[in-house]
Amino acid sequence: MRYGLFLLGDDAQPHAPAEAAAVRGLLREAPAQRVSFAPEPPARQAKDRRGVKVLHVAKSPQAAAHRPRAQTLVAPTAAEPPPRGRARSLRPSARLSLGAPFPVSSVPPLAPPPPPLNRGASDQIHAPVERAPVQAGRKDPAAVAAEARESACQSYARSIQKEAEDVRAFLSGLGIAQPAPPKPDSVDRDIADTLAKVDQMRRDFEKRLRDEAAAKAQAEKEKAEREKAEKEKAERDRAKRAEQERLQREQEQAEREAEEAREREEAAKAAARLAVPALQANASPAALEWAEKYRGMYRELMDGLAPQVKSSAAARAACFKRRGLITRGIGQLKDSQVFIARTADSIKGILAESERDGPAVGQWMLNLVAKAIVKQAEREVSVATHAAYPLAATAVLVMQAYPGLADMLMIRLVKKCRYVVPDYLRKQPGQSVDEYIRAIGYKENDSGELETEGIYNERMAGMVALFAAIVQTPGSSGSASPLPIRLGWTWLARMLNMAPRAISPLLVQTFLSVAGTSMAAAYPRQLPKMLDLLATRWIPEIKATSPTAVAARTNLTSYMEEYQRTGRLRECAGRTIKAG
Repeated sequence: MRYGLFLLGDDAQPHAPAEAAAVRGLLREAPAQRVSFAPEPPARQAKDRRGVKVLHVAKSPQAAAHRPRAQTLVAPTAAEPPPRGRARSLRPSARLSLGAPFPVSSVPPLAPPPPPLNRGASDQIHAPVERAPVQAGRKDPAAVAAEARESACQSYARSIQKEAEDVRAFLSGLGIAQPAPPKPDSVDRDIADTLAKVDQMRRDFEKRLRDEAAAKAQAEKEKAEREKAEKEKAERDRAKRAEQERLQREQEQAEREAEEAREREEAAKAAARLAVPALQANASPAALEWAEKYRGMYRELMDGLAPQVKSSAAARAACFKRRGLITRGIGQLKDSQVFIARTADSIKGILAESERDGPAVGQWMLNLVAKAIVKQAEREVSVATHAAYPLAATAVLVMQAYPGLADMLMIRLVKKCRYVVPDYLRKQPGQSVDEYIRAIGYKENDSGELETEGIYNERMAGMVALFAAIVQTPGSSGSASPLPIRLGWTWLARMLNMAPRAISPLLVQTFLSVAGTSMAAAYPRQLPKMLDLLATRWIPEIKATSPTAVAARTNLTSYMEEYQRTGRLRECAGRTIKAG
């Protein structure tokens, strides 16, 4: 049974420290006071729903004076915990002063009395003892309180032990078995196995590190050897390229010196011939030989290659379709590097496709490309000289991939324009004027009549402008063109070696306006001498009778006078092609 001391009051408020002090005074005045520990009367116990025993303490004068109403010390039974709810414990100092191992609280004064209990025989036996007054000097109240605490603690321990036994019984009923402790040998063996595994893992890790280090060292060694080999190869290639470039420079220097010597020789010959009153009438033997080479190539083209292509219906149809694509692309050329490159790539693609059909078809398509370019010069360049530059740039780009196009272009130019040689055809004895003008290239118009002199001169000037634009256009990335600038020097020297005709001033001025700037850059010392002879000796020899010839001579004279004033040849607009 657990005992507790509670102060009950009708106000159900916590007792002040003064109240606890009054109780302690009662205990100290035990000889003069009557303190009884008696069970509550049966009627009172029956009404107490909390199952507690009430210990009545006789009021002392001091307690009565401090608190008017009687105070009762209550000890709860073992079956019930201390009262809760509105009951409030005293401060810790009051609880310790009373020696109670549990809280001290107030009990509401209006709680109904406990029901009456049947007092047992043992209670009746002990009743006189509990009711017996405590005599002064017989028993110390502190000892009584200590015995009460010991008894309460033992009762509390017994209840806890019983609860523990109930829990153990419940757990044993559930069948929860505790694991058996491991045997010492098994533990040692497990530890040894674990240590062996750790040692094996350490050895494996160290081996992996050694393998990785060896692989890394081998890779670095191979990389160093590879880099060394590549460096040596690059050095050899660099030395080889340097040697090739040196040899090429020496060869180009030799060719350039030989060319300059040849040009000086021709310039000297031209100057000597210009001093002679009677100039050559038609063409130089070298020019006629050069022209005959291309005329022979044209005959082979028409007599040998054309029948092979025309004999195959499939080849003929393919060439006809591709010729339309080429003509349309050249006809839509613009003054734009991007557009020119795109057109050249398209033509190169068509030529590559034609070569897959056989060598004959490939050569015939080169002829058709040259024919389309020259025809475009007849139609457009004759009225707009600057249109020769994009046309020539496209031709040079295609010629670098297909060098055979250069011969095809010269074949077509020599056939359509004799002045590209240059060659003034002599009228044969007995030849009519109509036959002669047809022989030098006059064409009939839509009505069947021959074109006028002005239209004929413009058409010839357009093809000369195309020739001049081609020879002054360098290859891509500064490479040499298949038709180099030296052909322009040769053409101008041959023109000045012949007596001028009515068309000659227009052709010379057209050539100089298109290619004069490039000629001056290529021949800075020789060209001024030739232009001086042109202005002082060649122009005065021009015999102009028709208005067209007079206008051409006047224009050339003004052009050369401007050059003599400024020291620069006026170039044709559009020589620099736009980048976009």
